[in-house]
Amino acid sequence: MLDDITVVEIGRRVSTAYCGKLLVDAGATVVKIEEPGGDPLRGSDPAYAAYLHAGKRSVTPGPLSLLTLLADRVDIVIRDSDEADTGHRIAGWRERNPDLVVVTLSDYGLDGPAASAPATEFTLQAEAGLTVLRATGDRPPVATSVDLAELTGGLSAAVGAVMGLLSNRAGEPGIDIDVSRFEALIALLQYPWLFAQVEHHYPYSIPQNAVPGIERAKDGWICVVSVTEPQWNGFKAMAGVPELDDERFDAFSHRVKLSEEITPLVRRFTERHTIAELVEMGAAHRVPIVPVGTPETLSELIPYASRNTYIHNEAGGGRFLQPRPPFRIDHEGDWAPKPLPRVGEDNGTDWGARPARPKPAGKGVDPRRPLKGLRVVEFGTFQAGPLVGAALASLGADVIKIEAVSRPDLIRFTGCPPTVDRFWERSGQFIGPNAGKRAITVDLSDPRGLEIAKKLIASSDVLVENFVPRVLDSRGLDHEGVRRLRPDIVMVRMPAWGLTGPWRDRPGFTYTADAASGLSEMSGHPDGEPLLSGTIVDPLAALVSTFVTVAAILRHQRTGEGAFIEVPLCDVAPQLTARPVIETSYTGRVSTRTGNRSLCAAPQGMYRCADGNWAAVSVGTDEQWEALTSLPALKAWAGDERLADLAGRRRHHDELDVRLGELCATTASVELVAMLRGIGVPSAPMAVGSDFIEHPQLVARGRVYEMDHPVAGVVKHIGPAMRFSHAPEASTPRNAPLFGQDNHEVLHELGYSDTEIQTLTDDKLLGDAPFGLPFDRS
Repeated sequence: MLDDITVVEIGRRVSTAYCGKLLVDAGATVVKIEEPGGDPLRGSDPAYAAYLHAGKRSVTPGPLSLLTLLADRVDIVIRDSDEADTGHRIAGWRERNPDLVVVTLSDYGLDGPAASAPATEFTLQAEAGLTVLRATGDRPPVATSVDLAELTGGLSAAVGAVMGLLSNRAGEPGIDIDVSRFEALIALLQYPWLFAQVEHHYPYSIPQNAVPGIERAKDGWICVVSVTEPQWNGFKAMAGVPELDDERFDAFSHRVKLSEEITPLVRRFTERHTIAELVEMGAAHRVPIVPVGTPETLSELIPYASRNTYIHNEAGGGRFLQPRPPFRIDHEGDWAPKPLPRVGEDNGTDWGARPARPKPAGKGVDPRRPLKGLRVVEFGTFQAGPLVGAALASLGADVIKIEAVSRPDLIRFTGCPPTVDRFWERSGQFIGPNAGKRAITVDLSDPRGLEIAKKLIASSDVLVENFVPRVLDSRGLDHEGVRRLRPDIVMVRMPAWGLTGPWRDRPGFTYTADAASGLSEMSGHPDGEPLLSGTIVDPLAALVSTFVTVAAILRHQRTGEGAFIEVPLCDVAPQLTARPVIETSYTGRVSTRTGNRSLCAAPQGMYRCADGNWAAVSVGTDEQWEALTSLPALKAWAGDERLADLAGRRRHHDELDVRLGELCATTASVELVAMLRGIGVPSAPMAVGSDFIEHPQLVARGRVYEMDHPVAGVVKHIGPAMRFSHAPEASTPRNAPLFGQDNHEVLHELGYSDTEIQTLTDDKLLGDAPFGLPFDRS
């Protein structure tokens, strides 16, 4: 889709490399500039380097003429923030191409009070509210052992890059995009800052483990999802444990609070059965149950094996398994990785000239809202699909959310008790992912409702949906049916388990995708149970879908061609665990969770401070170690030869934990973090996120903005991780919609008369309350 785009990649971070990989997967030509010795990752982790850099081109700094030739072709530059010496080169390229889009990745962003704060993957997860999500009982909080900040940051950069191209084509030259890995992680949360602002809102759950959730089977671990009332009733019927039939356990939030009481009862059932038996029993009772995947077993699990999610790569000097890209375009079938370029093999390439790209004619084109005039119809529920719609709405698209009076988006009911007036309009988990949209009610089970949907699709440029496939397919709204209504439409489908394979019509959730992908296996203490990581897979799937949807819109602008895009959760989640899968298959060494320990840092851990809060500390270099031992309380370590290098510090990590823990226990968390950052040691407070709207870094960077919701009142939102030079302040065009608030307006646009609309209202196809619930209309 991006076959007319050339990208230059400069940097050594995984986030920059992953951004480049996604652009390659979407069809762009990505030219990696590396030193003559090559990217260090080629030597330290050759298989992972082959995965990240496959299909790229490689040039090395040399004669100026070589880079000048490249300058005449490049559209996008992506770079690490510490590649400071690239500034003059980029300035020269921008002289030759004023439209150049430059994306820079950093830990906290390029400005703001924390811009220069030292950080690692470990400390970023803690400060961004990810570490606190996992249930560890009376043990220290624990990070996940995957590069979550790097991968999410790289994905956010890819989204920013294609959004920058949209604004460029709307008339904005020379766009700079500042991407913060910290802010990218925050975008994975379930809006704790909205929970804290909306009156009467339920509290934000910490930890965010499902109950039932990760459970022990006779031969391993499974994940059970019983979030909704039907799922919980199905599980109770399946389990046959009388004590579970207790009204105290009826609400999901109550089950989480009572997990110590419920889990033994759940495992009384699960431990009597094998994983295979439980998976099929769950399917029979419509209760999602999946195996907890491991790097060794993932490629054999049914939803992956049946869809060829994992393929063999023979680059990098060996053979290893890797996941295919997280999206499938235009019904593509078999996919094979491209070769890894040799260092500098493209030094002599003539890159040619940039293709002509005419800017849109006419007035009124706003580069801050480059999709103004484009209509999106969204059949979305919960968060994965709706977050895509919200992203497109933030770019100016007219996004129309479809619900039914009898089938509302159930996430509306997660906010307040039903005793609160219009409680369905007050959920932070609905308000956040649905900002910027219009909303109508359409019952697809009624022929008149289906006709409305078809008329709306025919007038739309993009369709986004994340239902189980049979919902649209059974109504003739599969890709062929939709194309008959609108031949050039961009259709985005986000089923949990994909559109093919034996699990296609099984319901799936972020929890099941987390567990099946091996993310749970990589999260937790090494001698403890695998742990869920909250609900992060849905926002990740939304970021992937937004990236590829914008890429498809760019292609449509250029060629008039539509697209069919499939982004299943079961293809997205394996991206997070690609590295341990590659390592296990390449080296034979089994990868699993490492708790708070790391091969690259020691000491590293979560330490309880004098104020009762936790702080993350991560010492990754000898310079940081020297700085740490300059503190009066730790000077005794300075001359200890056992601790002179990382290998020695890792051998004596338990001892270091004790001594560092003693220092932290006598110091308040804010004071400790300020002291350590002041001497260059990565550290961070463990945050929940409820107060992120007051975080000095987010406020200083214009990430926080205010909206006056007609029911929930004035609430502050947090913008995305991408800060654009032409639109530095985050914003969205309108509030999250009230239920069915735009029925009359949209149906009039579709040609319905007032009389027809009234008839549909009288017949309860149109409505302003889910299930016709009463509310105060005064």
